[in-house]
Amino acid sequence: MTKIQSAFRRNLSKALGSKTLETALNRTLPTRRRTRDAAFQDLDFAALRDDLQTRKREAIDQLPELVEQFTIAAEQAGAVVHMAATSEDALAIVGDLVERHGVKLAVKSKSMATEEIGLNEYLEELGVEVVETDLGEWIVQLAGEKPSHLITPALHKTREQVAELFSKVTGEKVPPDIPQLVAVARRELRQKFIDADMGISGANVAIAETGSIVIVSNEGNARLVTTLPPVHVAILGIEKVVATMEDATSMLRVLSKSGTGQRMTSYVSYITGPSRTADIELSLTIGVHGPKEVHIVLLDNRRTEMRERPEFRDALDCIRCGACLNACPPFQAVGGHVFGHRYTGPIGLILTHFHHGSENAEGPVSLCVQCNACETVCPAGIDLPRMILDLRMEYNEGSSPGLVKGKLLDFLTYEDAGGPLMGAARLGQRIVPKAAARLPFLGRVLGLPALPARSFLAAKGLGSTFEASPKIATEAGGTTALYFPGCLTDNLFPATGEAAIAALTGCGVRVVLPSEQVCCGLAHMNAGDRGKAIVNAKKTIEMLERVEADHVVSTSASCVVTMVQDYQHLLRDEPDWQARAETQARRIKDFATFIDQVVRLPSGALAGGDASTVTYHDSCQSANCLNLGPEPRRMLQEGLGCELREMEESSMCCGFGGAFSLEYPKVSQRILQHKLDHIEATGASMVVTDNPGCIMQIRGGLEARGADVRVLHLAELLAERFDAMTRS
Repeated sequence: MTKIQSAFRRNLSKALGSKTLETALNRTLPTRRRTRDAAFQDLDFAALRDDLQTRKREAIDQLPELVEQFTIAAEQAGAVVHMAATSEDALAIVGDLVERHGVKLAVKSKSMATEEIGLNEYLEELGVEVVETDLGEWIVQLAGEKPSHLITPALHKTREQVAELFSKVTGEKVPPDIPQLVAVARRELRQKFIDADMGISGANVAIAETGSIVIVSNEGNARLVTTLPPVHVAILGIEKVVATMEDATSMLRVLSKSGTGQRMTSYVSYITGPSRTADIELSLTIGVHGPKEVHIVLLDNRRTEMRERPEFRDALDCIRCGACLNACPPFQAVGGHVFGHRYTGPIGLILTHFHHGSENAEGPVSLCVQCNACETVCPAGIDLPRMILDLRMEYNEGSSPGLVKGKLLDFLTYEDAGGPLMGAARLGQRIVPKAAARLPFLGRVLGLPALPARSFLAAKGLGSTFEASPKIATEAGGTTALYFPGCLTDNLFPATGEAAIAALTGCGVRVVLPSEQVCCGLAHMNAGDRGKAIVNAKKTIEMLERVEADHVVSTSASCVVTMVQDYQHLLRDEPDWQARAETQARRIKDFATFIDQVVRLPSGALAGGDASTVTYHDSCQSANCLNLGPEPRRMLQEGLGCELREMEESSMCCGFGGAFSLEYPKVSQRILQHKLDHIEATGASMVVTDNPGCIMQIRGGLEARGADVRVLHLAELLAERFDAMTRS
């Protein structure tokens, strides 16, 4: 294990052991999600996202030309533009300016680009006093730390910690009252703006047609930094350059809403060259109340390399709003000092790889639970989950997943069904019945049934057919469906498979089973093993091609997403296989969609059964990848007549994430606790969902709490209603 890997593990352990950090993250991130959702409530987010995505991608396509156009326009306006190929080049440029102007004090507004290149440390080595003036940045600077969030640098600090820090710095007792804390910062920083020899900023966007940079802020410090000192230096990545004012406006429409939940920030500053006047005889003079010099440093630092790699090119569309961080369950569990490097959160994983090396990204990349929440809130539509998975595969190429993880993957994917690991688990369950709910190497409760002696498919018979046995009239009568259980259901939850057959045949559907046991490849894909994922994907496609059926139905939403969406990228180097995968994808449906769109349960057809109240957990793949939500609820409320009690954040991840829960059980448990709290707050006696991994995770968590709440798959509830109808 390298020093960086050891440091990552230490930081992770420290974060998980900190109740203060947990309090800080839980105070802020749910609020950020709510305010962001409220800001877009009456707007067409999809249209705004698509517009920004189109404009940003066009800008990246034309980036060399736009950078040249911006440089010409900015210099015509009186600015000096510097090109920095590397972070070292950028530091040298600023260092030369510091030496030329005899800078002793520099004030800074918030800038992730300066964090990227390590500017503060460099300037301090030159003897310059550097003062961060953004409140959050000032807090972490005083604490000797790095920002933990793209737009809220001190997100990991509680008000109590800030009060203690300010008391130490000022020598006076400062109470943990937020307005008073802000007043202290205002008092301490005000004179620094006036005395500064240089102001240093970033920029949110640069406009090629005018040579302008645009800075968005709330506190007012950015305007002071860019106007009071005699020299202003702006450092920004080349990807910030767009063609027109309209392109910049497209970004501004979503930036504050995505980042802070505001309709618009307090300040939006367009800066086009240094301050000037022609009030006396129309004679142009540079340097009035604002700076006399404006220097713009355009930073590459492997951005061009990112642009040339198709898998990661779209990461350059990022507008640094931080929405992906706010939506990320592992980020809320451990914070940005673990889930990232200098750039944090989901987008930070990609940026870290290019700007600070794979050695600093590899640990944080493994923390991604692949819930896809980040993609759903990204205002530029960046497919971050796919990029993170590509990095994971790149890092894991040629490496072993480890003994325990490898054996479990082999068991689930039929490579070692009778191996020693599962043999020991089965033996333990015979000796100690409660071991049925605990895997010995996890050290925590999971909702496992007793491991069956044979898998579901082996017990039912590969290639078996189950004729329709309609209990009610539906629109699916006469159709045939291949039931694809997925490896979790097949190996661990045969009851779900039995229920699926009963539910489908009860709806008038003829059911056939796969002719061989295959895994869709998701398990190895999430584990970063691209080679085995491709092998399993091809086996699955071949199996599907051999079966004649109108539909392919799965009770695993995760498997459906893998087969319908992920195969196209996984098989991107083999167009023939891509085409075969696409052909099969047209008939693949998750269970909820099949019931809603094909079966179309008649209203009230199965009402009047169990009077239990129900809450519904939207699995990550259902909500974030398949965009489901109304479909299962129609089945529950209209078809089954259930009383549905919605939980808070019903689509927030439960923390399972397949191999993630094996590698990081404590992180998984911390994520799960929020889900369990929301479930119990509803008072419902039953949780229903559509993914076996979620069932295992939630069932185990509720059992550990001693909660009297059943956890069922949609198929199981539907089968129960058919059974009750038959018995009555």
